[in-house]
Amino acid sequence: MAKLRHTFLILTLLSGCTFASPRAFSQCNSEDLQLLCDEGDLVNDVVFDCGFSCFLSSDVTACFESCISAGVPEMSTGCVTCFAEQSTCVTNNCFFTCAFGSEAECEACVQANCQAGFESCAGIVDADADGESNICDCDDNDSTSYPGAPGTGLGVDNNCDGVVADDELLPVSACPLDLNGDDTVTVADLLLLLTEFGCTTGCTTDVNGDEQVGVSDVLALLSGFGEPC
Repeated sequence: MAKLRHTFLILTLLSGCTFASPRAFSQCNSEDLQLLCDEGDLVNDVVFDCGFSCFLSSDVTACFESCISAGVPEMSTGCVTCFAEQSTCVTNNCFFTCAFGSEAECEACVQANCQAGFESCAGIVDADADGESNICDCDDNDSTSYPGAPGTGLGVDNNCDGVVADDELLPVSACPLDLNGDDTVTVADLLLLLTEFGCTTGCTTDVNGDEQVGVSDVLALLSGFGEPC
């Protein structure tokens, strides 16, 4: 089986495809997913080597489990099982296609027969539909956060590099009391604030930064009432 043709078994997981929903108890934990993100080539090499070592074994799945576990000892037992089941599926359903057919034919066979089951077992999804699976997505519930994403100015690590860069920092408003952006603090701004009076979550008119809209915000706005920005 050509290594090039087998490589996609891992790389497909890292390419940002949208995957099927995981089963209730995903076998790959967060450490496993981080391992796949950081060491995808290593895992791919191990799976490839185990494919050659085990395809004639009397118990293919058990052979794969032992081989993969030895090659990637950091991987949890449950996640190893998912890879072993996928490798067994490929051996049983796609061996000749992948060994003698084109790369496209091999990939199509694996996708049709083995990929969905593996993703379900491993718990690999793209929950926020941003094109990046939860293998490398640092927040798979936020479509603006993924490897290589541009900054949003919301003060979070959008590109998943572990650092909040300048373009990801909260912008400083030149006139925080001007809520409607007309360059003057007027009744219109007060009315906007009052529409959120009592807000405690996701407040857009929290002018004093205490994460809620209350009397203190009204007093702060009135202190700048009539001032131009």
